Amino acid sequence: MADEDWKQRVQDSWNGPAWPQAAADYHSARASRTSNRTLQRHGPGSRSGRSFPNGECSVDNDIDLITENVVAKGKAQREDRLVISKAADLEMRGVDWLWPGRFARGKFGLIAGLPDMGKGQIAAFIAASVTALIALPCDEGSAPQGNVIWFNAEDGERDTVLPRLIAARADPKRVHFVNGARVGGVDKTFSLVTDLRLLRRAIERIGNVVLVIIDPVSAYLGVGKVDGRSATDVRGVLTPLKDMAEELHIAVIGITHFNKKDDIKSALLRVSDSIAYVAAARHVYAVLDDPEDKNSKLFVKAKNNLARDTKALRYGMSMKKVGYDAKLGVDINAPVIVWHPQHVEITANEAMQAAGGHTAKREARDFLLER
Repeated sequence: MADEDWKQRVQDSWNGPAWPQAAADYHSARASRTSNRTLQRHGPGSRSGRSFPNGECSVDNDIDLITENVVAKGKAQREDRLVISKAADLEMRGVDWLWPGRFARGKFGLIAGLPDMGKGQIAAFIAASVTALIALPCDEGSAPQGNVIWFNAEDGERDTVLPRLIAARADPKRVHFVNGARVGGVDKTFSLVTDLRLLRRAIERIGNVVLVIIDPVSAYLGVGKVDGRSATDVRGVLTPLKDMAEELHIAVIGITHFNKKDDIKSALLRVSDSIAYVAAARHVYAVLDDPEDKNSKLFVKAKNNLARDTKALRYGMSMKKVGYDAKLGVDINAPVIVWHPQHVEITANEAMQAAGGHTAKREARDFLLER
């Protein structure tokens, strides 16, 4: 067997991450062993008369040596240890904002609130800002332009989400809906537990993905896979998602509902059924009733680790005609966010407490009028 033939066979047999370094170690060790054997057999200044290219060495010994090196390198790679980086070796970076001061690229954020408060419409507005460079409210700048991947588990794409996007003036060519996953030739619901690699692959294939919207996050935890009330389970799902967002430099915004603890006036404690959602997110925004205007809502910070952000946004809802369905013979109308031109100085907890107080007063007034 020729020298190149057996080397190729060994390489094919041990084709793994330890191979390149093991091969280099093998050649170095082989040269050293050959030199030592020559000196022992023939004395100083002598040369081997064997036909092997690099000196006297048997094929069996060569394979044994390279096998030992591959095994040693493989064990080193599998060794249990902490993964540590030294602070002095890291390059500091600034925050790259998607929505300046509110949502950052490479981070996981949340929009939380009760049903029918406009969370989906706000998501559509953010998608429009990204895909069509629609200006952000109150002169807060603009988002970087790019593509959006949208997970939608509750609303119809054709009759609800797409009309909302058109009403918000988004570019539909840049919005990609995830309808499910195909694993082993079988279609299934996408799961953040098992299918994150497929999302990564889609992001790389589509290219220039700036934002991923997950509406709602709880719908993609996998049936029977995760206990949404368990902090450990929720962290186990969201941590890989956070890591992927940071690595690929995309913003991930999840939509979530308030829990049923309506007696609690802390916005953070109302987010879903586990505090782990809030802990994982760098930004959490709540949509709440405006205590000063019954026709308006508030988009207000509950948490922001990367900016102070003390200014809430007031918004209302309007209907806009976006098309015509010839088959049904009806106009296609969709709700759209209308932002108030000025900020509101209020916190999420203040808004919740004020709204609760106003509700109690209204209930008392209605009771007295009825009596």
